[in-house]
This record gives sequence, C-alpha cells and structure tokens, in this order.
Amino acid sequence: MTDKVEVFNPANKAMHYGDYKVGVLNPPNKIPQISTLSSYKESQEKYNRIQQDLYISQKKAKPMEKRGFPLILKIMGAILIIAGVLKFGLKKLKT
Repeated sequence: MTDKVEVFNPANKAMHYGDYKVGVLNPPNKIPQISTLSSYKESQEKYNRIQQDLYISQKKAKPMEKRGFPLILKIMGAILIIAGVLKFGLKKLKT
C-alpha cells in the first residue's frame, strides 16, 4: 500500500524507476596475463622516451614559488624585540 502511495505521489513520481530486473554478474575464471617480452634495447628506448617526456613536461611547468619568512613571525619577533628593549631600557633609565 505504501509503495502505491509513493508512486502516485507527485513529489515522488519523478523518482520512481519501475521494477527492473538485474542479472547475475559472473567473475572471470582467471586473471588475464599479459606476457609481452621485449629486448633490453627496446626496454631502454621506452625508458629513455618516458624520461624525455617527463623532462619536457617538468621544463614546461611553472617553477615552485619560494616564500620568504612568514609575516606573522616577523611581526611577533619585532614586538618581542621592542618589548625587551623597553623593559630593559626602562630599568636602566630608572637606575
């Protein structure tokens, strides 16, 4: 009864997909093996080509931004230095 109410409800009508049957999925009996053997020379050529592609793509990439010392630490350091100078400077002025 509730299924029919949900199906005929205008709000849920667009969400009703009907009664579809799903088949059974069978896994493969064995994992396919890829056995491509190549000579040392072919392998070396492939490796060199990949390295060249990587080198070219790295060359085209933007250089990494090098950031300086964080501004907040500069400000905190300046405040500490000023506070230390004032503290010890005022002690010397009093004596």
